[in-house]
Amino acid sequence: MSRDRVLVLTTGEKDWWWSMAEVLPTVERVWTAIGRSDRAEVRMLRVPLAPDVVEEVLVFAPTRIVVTVVTPGTIEVATSLRQRMAGRPPMILYMYGDATEGLHAFGGFADILTERDTFVCSSEADAAATRRCFPRADVVAIPFPLVDQFVLNRGPQGPVSVRLAYVGRVSEQKNLHTLLLALWIVRAVYGETPGLDVYGAVDGLGSPNMGLTFPDYGEYLRRLTARLGLEDTVTWHGFMPRDWLFDHVHTAPHAMVSPSLHSDENFGSSVLASLVNGQQVVTTEWGGHVAYRQWFPEQLTLVPVHRTTTGPAIDPVALAHAIRLALGRASAVSVSDADLDRARTAFSERIVVARTLTLLDRPCGDAVPLAKSPEQRHLDRQRARFGGGRKIFEDYADPVARLFFEAYGMRAALTFDAGESYVLPPWVELVDGVLRVDDPHRGSTSYPVETEAAEPVILTACPSMDTMRLPLTLAEALVTSGYAFVLPRVTGPATRDVEDDGRRVGLAQLDPGRHAPDPRRGDRSIRA
Repeated sequence: MSRDRVLVLTTGEKDWWWSMAEVLPTVERVWTAIGRSDRAEVRMLRVPLAPDVVEEVLVFAPTRIVVTVVTPGTIEVATSLRQRMAGRPPMILYMYGDATEGLHAFGGFADILTERDTFVCSSEADAAATRRCFPRADVVAIPFPLVDQFVLNRGPQGPVSVRLAYVGRVSEQKNLHTLLLALWIVRAVYGETPGLDVYGAVDGLGSPNMGLTFPDYGEYLRRLTARLGLEDTVTWHGFMPRDWLFDHVHTAPHAMVSPSLHSDENFGSSVLASLVNGQQVVTTEWGGHVAYRQWFPEQLTLVPVHRTTTGPAIDPVALAHAIRLALGRASAVSVSDADLDRARTAFSERIVVARTLTLLDRPCGDAVPLAKSPEQRHLDRQRARFGGGRKIFEDYADPVARLFFEAYGMRAALTFDAGESYVLPPWVELVDGVLRVDDPHRGSTSYPVETEAAEPVILTACPSMDTMRLPLTLAEALVTSGYAFVLPRVTGPATRDVEDDGRRVGLAQLDPGRHAPDPRRGDRSIRA
């Protein structure tokens, strides 16, 4: 068998991005290892390339071209080679949530791709999103081989009492405001006060594909912490170096929590770092997180992501239940080294190299142009309409955005039940006859409230526990858009007397028995 000649185009253009600076070198090491095998001759070049180097590449005549990350630099060289090389050798392109951004980084390169090209995604969710852009694309899911670069615990992972930890960007799409609300529920309903350590800096990016930003999200979270009475349990540490995090967080007793609904949550390296070290993890059933369930069934608790009229959302009560389950497991479940080693192997360089080698055996047919989906063509027009930047969706209610949310894990819709007691989150307030929703993640909206509603419904504000009368139709709209949630059913006398002839949908004395899972057994509302 003749050796393939593989050109690998890589770059330092993404070194500013903390997670990319961790991930990209692992992809480079995979191809370096392949170059040491008898299967392929690999030449790795870092863009930009001098003109004489480009000419040397043409003489090298690669049979395949690998693009480790799509950036202006790598795409410039890849485009030039595709236009100049006879036979148009197939390319292998690594994806990092690019599909959920409407292939923003690809630019015109997306128009010269062929059905011979292969897209490598780090998770099945990201692969599904990529197929939304190119239905006939050759797409494979291969995880990043990060384990070889992680600091790992050795020895039995015994039961311990732990605090919660969040490691990652402090970003609206990471949904930390819902995490704070869940902690309030844990305290208010169950009388438990788990501590939370937050490690990460504010990124200030908002939701670029929606054109949404929220002013000073970090300060908002601190004010929300105080408003919910959680200042004694939540500690904001700011950005910490990677080595410090492994020494003091990932390898130390804790329960990791990630409520992320980020549109390009294609892998989740911080989640993996804690899982491979035997820690309990609570995260959303979203993006790259889902794949971890296969390898860490005794450690991972997944919170379902619901479909709403305004995009994806999680039930803060389900998140609170998942947190209690994980903390209960941490004090009761011991993970063996043998189980951890089996799981770690799936994310090792050895296994990823073996899986990547199979890409060289994929058949190469004719260089048929790779057709974009109608949705991707629509996003191209939307990008031009919005000025050529990163915004491609009208807002979180955009029906095309919904296709990508479903690829990432958005499932069952939230529905209204007149027999339930609903509570409004702190970002929903009634001010001067107008109900305002100021959601840091999905944006702001407002609803005028009729003073004499035909069918009044009483809802409760959090954390004040004040009640308010709202029209039935508005209450339904709040529930189906993810802006009202159900606390445990009330029993006994109400905390606030309400004289009303309409439906009673308020909060009274809480009964922890309902919706309160046994941390040792799990609960149907979460995926453990």
